[in-house]
Amino acid sequence: MKKFRQHIGAEEVIAAIGGQWEGPRDIELDSVCEAGEALPGSVIFCEQERLVEIVKASSAGLIVTNAEYAAHFSGRSLLICEKPYFSFMSLVAFWLKLDAGEQLYFIHPSAIIDPGARFEGEVAIGAYTVIGANVTLGKGVRIGAGCHIAENSRIGASSVLHDGVHVYSDTEIGKNCEIHSGVVLGADGFGYLLLEGRQTKIPQVGNVVIHDDVEIGANSTIDRATLGSTIVGKGTKIDNLVQVGHNCVIGQNSVLCAQVGLAGSTIVGDYVYLAGQVGAAGHISIGDRAMIGAQSGLAGSVPAGARFFGTPAADANHMKRVFVAQKHLPEMLRDYQKRLKEDK
Repeated sequence: MKKFRQHIGAEEVIAAIGGQWEGPRDIELDSVCEAGEALPGSVIFCEQERLVEIVKASSAGLIVTNAEYAAHFSGRSLLICEKPYFSFMSLVAFWLKLDAGEQLYFIHPSAIIDPGARFEGEVAIGAYTVIGANVTLGKGVRIGAGCHIAENSRIGASSVLHDGVHVYSDTEIGKNCEIHSGVVLGADGFGYLLLEGRQTKIPQVGNVVIHDDVEIGANSTIDRATLGSTIVGKGTKIDNLVQVGHNCVIGQNSVLCAQVGLAGSTIVGDYVYLAGQVGAAGHISIGDRAMIGAQSGLAGSVPAGARFFGTPAADANHMKRVFVAQKHLPEMLRDYQKRLKEDK
């Protein structure tokens, strides 16, 4: 259960997410949760048959549902929407912002801030965070405890960095971004040359550029470019434990799921979906709206709109036939060996 400091009523809910209200309006709401733990001040949702009886038995003050299920909850306070889950989560987002607006912008006295840092409005900085020289923080930026923002970096308005984020020098983060704990932005790209029997480091002097509305999950890493910029496009969402190598460029509104690994100079288009543990060799491109299945290995470029999976990855329909054929390999081998004996 998530409890909010701000309590809201029917009018605030309708104004926030729309929908058709049915039932009593004189309610005070203070939380969201699953149906089984709901209290009279809780908001829950129902859009599946399997949840109907659990929701009916709940004490929830408000049920977000659709017209198909509304008849099951006669006499209850209902908000009827076309997409209940989406509307419910939109209400959660609204409520979080409402609570955040109450928070005071506070700089913890243990924070270490270089005199050359510049703030473009009120900001919040947590305990033991270090802000380097010539760093710029936009209005409403919130930085948690134990973070390090190195020199010449910029963070756009209303972005949030949770505890323990490390931002190397010259990194640019856009507006309304959310960076979760353990993320490292701008570490050196992995570049070496074997010279005279020794691995010799190639200097990495580029940077990382994160555009607006990007979310980066916990313990993900994005390496700085060798010379130019490693780029994450507007609206892209990156899960936990993702590695983005140097000089990669990721387009807008793409999704990279857990443990995706992009080797250097991989180009990812717009609206691309990379499922968990996808690995991409360097210097390839993945076209707009391509979808790559979990644990796939990309050794070459992928055209726009493609559906690939497998290692090495290939067209999804082809790989389905391959996997079906593989199931019959033991029988095929046995028949083949039998025929060899008969031929003798």
